Amino acid sequence: MTIDEHRLAFMKGVIATTASNGQLITYSQIRRLCRLSMEQVGAYLGEARRRVLLAGQPDFCAIVVGDDGTPGSGWFDPHVGATSLSWAAEVQRVHTFWRDRKSLDNTAFGAAHGELPAEPGLDG
Repeated sequence: MTIDEHRLAFMKGVIATTASNGQLITYSQIRRLCRLSMEQVGAYLGEARRRVLLAGQPDFCAIVVGDDGTPGSGWFDPHVGATSLSWAAEVQRVHTFWRDRKSLDNTAFGAAHGELPAEPGLDG
């Protein structure tokens, strides 16, 4: 599947904004807001996740949940150390990181988190 970089940038912005407000967002909401098919949602979230993890940022895809409020099945895989506690901890890290990005100037954010986040939009 080909990833449309502009659609990916929009989705990353939606997730970062949602995280900065301390909220969760559902797969269905992401699908509708970003005009993705059900098959595309996973591919786009996977690509977004890969990029933020490579940049050393918290996994902001942790805030994307099912319609019932539960995280994806990958958060409960004991083979990779994923549990409901690790998911909850990651959600807190994501909310703190993006709340601070929204409210702190660059110098203060860098002091708290080490560096500014990778742009939630296009890489480059």
